Amino acid sequence: MPSRQDIVAIAAQTENRVIGRDGGMPWHLPADFAHFRALSVGKPNIMGRKVFDTLRRKPLPERVNIVLTRNENLKFDGCLIAHSPEEALQLAGDAPEIAIIGGEEIYRLYWDRLTRLEMTLIHAELDGDTFFPEIGPEWELAQETFRPADEKNRYDLTFQTWRRRGSGQP
Repeated sequence: MPSRQDIVAIAAQTENRVIGRDGGMPWHLPADFAHFRALSVGKPNIMGRKVFDTLRRKPLPERVNIVLTRNENLKFDGCLIAHSPEEALQLAGDAPEIAIIGGEEIYRLYWDRLTRLEMTLIHAELDGDTFFPEIGPEWELAQETFRPADEKNRYDLTFQTWRRRGSGQP
């Protein structure tokens, strides 16, 4: 694996760190979907099987879809299947950037290897059962852009880029 390969978590979380509820997202925000698409297209996307289930088991277009699962018998059309975090990275090959797209367990599996977080902060506190790991002092906020709520997006959003301290990224 090249030393300059970025492993990037792409996520949306509420102010109370909720990323999901009952196997889905407790919001519908087209602005966040567009932001996610812009960040993830053209890259290998590593996701857990539960996240893949929320996509109605259809691969995301224009991306290499890598589903990480413990089930040795699962196969999905249009997806690569991995049974360990290392195997998923190997399937991603030498892409300069690999997107980790969830859920909670998958973010935690890669947490110590992540070089960047691309976070949509949803300015709301919602009930949920799935949470993003706490962003600690090993991360520094590199950029943020505020987007106000509108008729299609119920909540104010802030798009944030966090970089791991000492990762050598500008």
